[in-house]
Amino acid sequence: MKQYLKQNGIAIASLFLALPTAYFLSISVLKYEMGIDAPFDAIAPFLERMGIKETLGWNINLLILLGPLVAFALSIFQVLKIKFQFTQNHFLFQFILKKRWLPVLVAAFSVSLLAILFIYLVGENCIG
Repeated sequence: MKQYLKQNGIAIASLFLALPTAYFLSISVLKYEMGIDAPFDAIAPFLERMGIKETLGWNINLLILLGPLVAFALSIFQVLKIKFQFTQNHFLFQFILKKRWLPVLVAAFSVSLLAILFIYLVGENCIG
């Protein structure tokens, strides 16, 4: 167990950075798209105390927006190795992915959350 935590500790921490965004998106979809108010209403007082209705700053909005981005960066740096070599005749770049599934899954989860946030941004602000 200690070896697993030592090896995947950063991936687990990255997952915990992405979970608030996933939770917020889930309860928002339940409330506004499916009409199920209970999960959102239960957490709404806490979110308001943490500054969810205020502009961006050092509040929970920053965690919701930047959590998946930081989680992706931490996860991808665990599995991606970049080698490059410059010679007179060519440039050689190698991208090597290590076979570690938990960081790859956390990175994919973070990218999917970022894609959902981007689609929401475009849909809310650019489509009339």
